Amino acid sequence: MNDIIIAGIGGQGNILLSRVICQLFTNRGFDVKSAENIGMSQRGGSVVSYIRVGDNVGPIVPDGEADILIGLEITEAARNINKINKDSLIILNDRFVKPKNSELEKQQILKYFEKNFRKLTIINACNIAFKLNMPKAENITMLTLICKKGILHFSKEEILTVLSQVLSPPMYEMNKILVEKVYEKY
Repeated sequence: MNDIIIAGIGGQGNILLSRVICQLFTNRGFDVKSAENIGMSQRGGSVVSYIRVGDNVGPIVPDGEADILIGLEITEAARNINKINKDSLIILNDRFVKPKNSELEKQQILKYFEKNFRKLTIINACNIAFKLNMPKAENITMLTLICKKGILHFSKEEILTVLSQVLSPPMYEMNKILVEKVYEKY
């Protein structure tokens, strides 16, 4: 897996999730490039992160070449299907924010993904983060579940090491508890 797209809306922690994934690969010695596309993120607008792992690559994932699409929000994931192909892994957080001035419903979008992409996994990271009383940590919940399911092959210890590298000590302690609980219960 070399090319990853993370699609979400402002406030979901897309950029932090991107930094954590980049650091996971960097800690293993890979050359990593990343970039973000941020549109009105302070008002819940689109946020897209591009992560590319490997030598001699630019930071933007070319159309149709993403190996993994991580959708923190279903509509935003759908907006980025131009970056994936039939063999891409798609991991969707079961969170839907209905776009203004749109007739699209959550089930329509999910049916499209199910019909056109055979490697689809839907994770309810939002609900799990709420149950664990850490609603702002659905990004790290999503990452932990993705790694636990073997979609990204990083161990719990590697995740905790990176979180200690990129978060402040109080934020690290909160997220450490979250990661431990997600591995224990889900």
